[in-house]
Amino acid sequence: MAIDAPLTLPHGRKSLKRRENVHLRECDRKLLEMGIKFFPVTLGPMRKLTERGIKLKDKIEKMGYKVIEVYPGGAQDLLGIPRKSKGVETLRNGLLKLGIKGIREKASADELDAVTAAYVAILYLKGETLQLSGRDGTIVMPKPRNK
Repeated sequence: MAIDAPLTLPHGRKSLKRRENVHLRECDRKLLEMGIKFFPVTLGPMRKLTERGIKLKDKIEKMGYKVIEVYPGGAQDLLGIPRKSKGVETLRNGLLKLGIKGIREKASADELDAVTAAYVAILYLKGETLQLSGRDGTIVMPKPRNK
């Protein structure tokens, strides 16, 4: 199961509720080294997303399933297709060019991010991903493609 949310806290951080100076995970730093922009888990709206992601991961793993963290925007960068900020239709066309079938013509930006997450999960199962790992988590990303 691929989840589009941070699934761990930065090393040394016990909670998102307390103010601390630890904001980035090691896997986040690896995204930065690759030139991929993202919002840190401690940024306002990301806090709630991170908390929900961690709870969801725990529930799914208790059911016996493997859970991976994915980041659709960064995956789109590495796949050489536009992010949703460039327009929903351009993202949809980029996904279609990758050979993905069955995408609704009027799919929302969030649905297209979900398609991207599912695509990364398929690539993961095929062994065609990078695992940006650190002591505080792993983000699964597609291997970079030529644009």
